[in-house]
Amino acid sequence: MIAKQSKKSVLTFMYSFLCFFLLSTLAFSQGQKDIKLTPELKAEVVEGVGKLLADNYIYTETAKKMEEHILQQLKEGKYNDVTNVDEFARVLTQDLRSISKDKHIRVGFSPEAVKSIRARESISEEEREKERKERLEEARQRNFSFQRVEIREGNIGYLDLRGFTGYPEASETIIAAMNFLANANAVIIDLRNNGGGSPFAIQIISSYFLEEHTHLNSFKWRHEDTIRQFWTERYVPGKKMYDTDLYILTSRRTFSAAEEFTYNLKNLKRATIVGETTGGGAHPGGSRIVNDYFLVWVPSGRAINPITKSNWEGEGIEPHISVPEEKALEKAHYTALEKLLEKTENETKKSRIQWSMDSIKARMNPIVIKADILQKYVGRYSRGEIVLESGQLYFKVGPQKLELIPLSETQFMIESQPNVRIEFIPDETGRKFDAKAYFIDGTDEVVKRIKKKEKSCSV
Repeated sequence: MIAKQSKKSVLTFMYSFLCFFLLSTLAFSQGQKDIKLTPELKAEVVEGVGKLLADNYIYTETAKKMEEHILQQLKEGKYNDVTNVDEFARVLTQDLRSISKDKHIRVGFSPEAVKSIRARESISEEEREKERKERLEEARQRNFSFQRVEIREGNIGYLDLRGFTGYPEASETIIAAMNFLANANAVIIDLRNNGGGSPFAIQIISSYFLEEHTHLNSFKWRHEDTIRQFWTERYVPGKKMYDTDLYILTSRRTFSAAEEFTYNLKNLKRATIVGETTGGGAHPGGSRIVNDYFLVWVPSGRAINPITKSNWEGEGIEPHISVPEEKALEKAHYTALEKLLEKTENETKKSRIQWSMDSIKARMNPIVIKADILQKYVGRYSRGEIVLESGQLYFKVGPQKLELIPLSETQFMIESQPNVRIEFIPDETGRKFDAKAYFIDGTDEVVKRIKKKEKSCSV
């Protein structure tokens, strides 16, 4: 049976998803390290982890294989020489993943988290709501994971998003960020440091980029007969970006809900993915108590994409444009401008786009210029001073010292001044240089070199 969720049930799911996400952070925090790892304790943990997986893991057959595997490892004495609690948790996690290939599965040692979860299970609704408000305030202090939003050269919008919030109270922040980007020529969403979160933010953000009421993803849970569907919102405030080119940046750290967002829009052919293959975690779940000291994160659900009928578990999502993560932003920015240039007919606009592309290309592929050539440009000029430090040219104006990034042997762009460039022009001897400033609007200005005063000599 497939059921499209009511608003109430969707909010319930999002809240439980968020609680699981928060508990996972608690569950694997540092705990007491003086617990003696006896053979009896090891056996208790192995058997407890195996049973929890058998009872709750999304795939029953895989759960059975994992349980049998770690019990066999215990029997054969693999864990006999492990004396550190964190190392024991790590080895168990590794053994479980060797069978399931599921990167959400992890065993952790944290007596504090065990106590916290048990205490929470017995608190009143009033106390539970108080805790929720405390966590909400913490999320607000992190701006609901919206790290940075800006407009880059060429009117390209950029959003650095570090998580997908599950709090409905974050709606205003999400909407404000989307409306800030609404007039950009293209949008880049950076998920390179995004470890996941809730479908809630995915739904709202996706709604700004998809014109039709669109089925994004579904989740099937182990002990439920229904499949929970997630769709875009029929209405979101502000200007939509249905025709705006969209780029998503990924890395190996892009995981879980961040992968869902990427996978959804890739299969809808709505975004270009730039960067590295993602982490490969498509199974949500929650922390479950093994005993007084250990917990295990058990994935009890799985994502089902409406287009592929599958998900990205264990494999990750391959980008359209594969580059190391540290080069992904510049590559996406350059690609967006390149596409914009193809569609632009106005020569003035084309010139400005090319100007920005040249700057990005210089950052992506730095030009190396010999120090003896750079030394020729050093001196005082009518607009400031050029200095050479550790093989790098800088333009000093008062207290500011701005890096000069070479476009060629004689042309440079100025750090944080994208609309200005400097060209060093040799005199008739080729040994001394004046400078010329070029501006993005097509104007220019000669920047004269100030000659050193010659010392007078007395007879």
